[in-house]
Amino acid sequence: MKRYFVYLFFYSFISCHLSGEDKVYNSGIHIIPEPLQLEVRQGVFPISNSTTLSLENGDWEKEASVLMNKLEEASGYKLSFSDSSSNNCIRLKTNGNLEEEGYEIEVDDKQILLSAATEKGMFYAIQTLFQLLPAEIESAKPLKMGLSVPAVKIADHPRFSYRGVMIDVSRHFFTVEELKKQISVMAMLKLNRLHLHLTDNQGWRIAIDKYPQLVECSAVQETYNEELYGPCYYTKEDIKELVAYAGRHHIEVIPEIEFPGHSLSALVPFPELSCSGGPFKSEQVFGYEENVFCVGNDSVFTFMENVLTEIAELFPARYLHIGGDECVKRYWQTCPRCQALAKRMNLHPTPEHSVEEQLQSYAIKRMERFISGTLGKRMIGWEEILEGGLPEDATVMSWKGTECGAKAAATGHDVVMASMADGLYLCAAQGADEVEPAAMGGQSCLKDVYEFEPLPKELAPEKRKHVIGTQACLWSEWTPSGELLEYMLYPRTVALAETAWTTPEKKNWDDFLRRLENMQVRLDLKGINYHIPLPEGELTTNKVFTGDSVILEFKNSRSLPMVYTVDGTTPNMYAPSLPERLVLHQPCTLKVCTKTANGKLSPIRTINIEKQTPIPAIQNTCNGQIHLQLANGLFKDHSDYTKAVYEKDTIINSFAVYNKDKFDFKTPGLACYSGEIEVPETGIYTFKSNADELWIAGKLLIYNPTSSRFYEKKTQIALEKGLHSFALLFSNRLKEGFASCWYPIDFQYLPPSGGEWIKSN
Repeated sequence: MKRYFVYLFFYSFISCHLSGEDKVYNSGIHIIPEPLQLEVRQGVFPISNSTTLSLENGDWEKEASVLMNKLEEASGYKLSFSDSSSNNCIRLKTNGNLEEEGYEIEVDDKQILLSAATEKGMFYAIQTLFQLLPAEIESAKPLKMGLSVPAVKIADHPRFSYRGVMIDVSRHFFTVEELKKQISVMAMLKLNRLHLHLTDNQGWRIAIDKYPQLVECSAVQETYNEELYGPCYYTKEDIKELVAYAGRHHIEVIPEIEFPGHSLSALVPFPELSCSGGPFKSEQVFGYEENVFCVGNDSVFTFMENVLTEIAELFPARYLHIGGDECVKRYWQTCPRCQALAKRMNLHPTPEHSVEEQLQSYAIKRMERFISGTLGKRMIGWEEILEGGLPEDATVMSWKGTECGAKAAATGHDVVMASMADGLYLCAAQGADEVEPAAMGGQSCLKDVYEFEPLPKELAPEKRKHVIGTQACLWSEWTPSGELLEYMLYPRTVALAETAWTTPEKKNWDDFLRRLENMQVRLDLKGINYHIPLPEGELTTNKVFTGDSVILEFKNSRSLPMVYTVDGTTPNMYAPSLPERLVLHQPCTLKVCTKTANGKLSPIRTINIEKQTPIPAIQNTCNGQIHLQLANGLFKDHSDYTKAVYEKDTIINSFAVYNKDKFDFKTPGLACYSGEIEVPETGIYTFKSNADELWIAGKLLIYNPTSSRFYEKKTQIALEKGLHSFALLFSNRLKEGFASCWYPIDFQYLPPSGGEWIKSN
């Protein structure tokens, strides 16, 4: 809510100083995705209270209402209907020669002509028309400006028929209203598929009448932090509301029910459907899970058929997603039922596939027959459904890269490219790990998504028709809130939209960035919390100097301007511009952020600039031993750490002696490792660790009580050559779904002269 009022103040402020027509971001044509053909002509068409609407040789009432409602909300103008001969008219006309999602727009000073063959095409024509108007057309309040449309001629249709976004609502749940908000943006960008990942190990998020135990047991999760997550799930009425809303925006909602792996949420209430028999617990634990459906048990298929029957009734989409990925088959190897099935089917290992992979193929094919034959849907699944062979009608979602998708297309399967290797996993960080929120390992920057090419070069021309589109995926382990969900989705989803719609020869990165400035204003007016690149280059939480001055050099992934302050105040759009080399002579609190062309600021980085005298070394002999103290209980933050009562006190020779394998997050506790390190030279050292606290020479350098996966903080300190004390605090617990004991317990430091990072003992 606070962020919303900041947006409101910001746009109210600049609106007092500039009219919509004068704002730089409204100059020129800024349509995203870029149309196939665009001709800019002389003149404009002014929209006024006397502008009329004509519906010609077609039933365009629904589309006309979209146009009329938006114009009335933004301007107060109420368009009336007229015949086609009127001037000052917006005409909606049928052109049966256009493609299903294609449209044409022709604007001069007397009329606007929108032509399409279908409702989808006309809807997209109207979305483009809105983007020809000032960005403020997206405001929920009436505008105090005139509205005019530049004279243009546009002929457009999409490159791919499938243009999608996947949102994982299992790991973290998002409400119907939060999803509607994303649908409205997707429609503006001409995206047409919303793939909902409804079930996984961590949660079952949709009510099934035949099995009420699914949401009773698996819509709420244990977090091992003295609280529960949930209950969170969609009722059938929720789904009907969401599907209807998406339908009005010409977006198909594709449900995914995971099978046969990623299925723990189904096994919690029904352990008899597993190989081991359970019992199982519903937990918000993001990690590896070996318990999966038992494919040798016919009751599993009865269960899935009953579930999918109810799912198919709720979702009118052509596709039904079966998952099929990352199925751990260890239990199948020793399960009597699974092995009996393999024996009856006379399965034997082949050079290409194990017996268990062939069992998965059997299970997937059996489900495909039910989905296509009984439900009349088309099955889609992650690329692992190819293991052992697949029916021709199944569609493959290629997620690891494009290689598997290319192979599937070459054999006649339709393919959706959702390549993690090419940046389409939007749970990856959008910049340096040290400055961005905790995320999946690796990076996916805006340009990576924009430059992704869904058609593999090695695919024969006659097989390219089988690549039906592309999709970005947002796995929600790292997005516990709707605000963070949007931060990860946008603007990368904007880039995806152009990749999915626009032909490669029409794409231009620099021009996309220009058009993005206008789109970001539209996102602001829709209340979207999109990502702005943070200042990088200097990646430590502080900057230490020992001489007369220190030099800092920052950059960001889109070469946007940056602003800063050195007096501890919060920078605003009028703060001093950051030079290429910032020279500081005094200790201070530096606050720096990136600024977009319309004055919007990124999150602020705070870096303490410290002048230090190297801390003297300890006059002692280093024996290399570590003092280890252990306390039982849940310790969440520094105030908890200070209250620890250590129950075990021992000496170990290295961190390796008592490391992550000694801990179980279900039995939380606190470990304090202390000792000495010997540093090789005098100067400024950089330390890094994902530990909860790291103290060097009596100073707290690193404090990180939140999720630290792929998120090692870095801090500097000036030390004299020789021995210095250290203390590392490790809180063994589940942090935002990730167990801290899954990662090595240690720290590293970089000497003043550089070179390799030195690992702690």
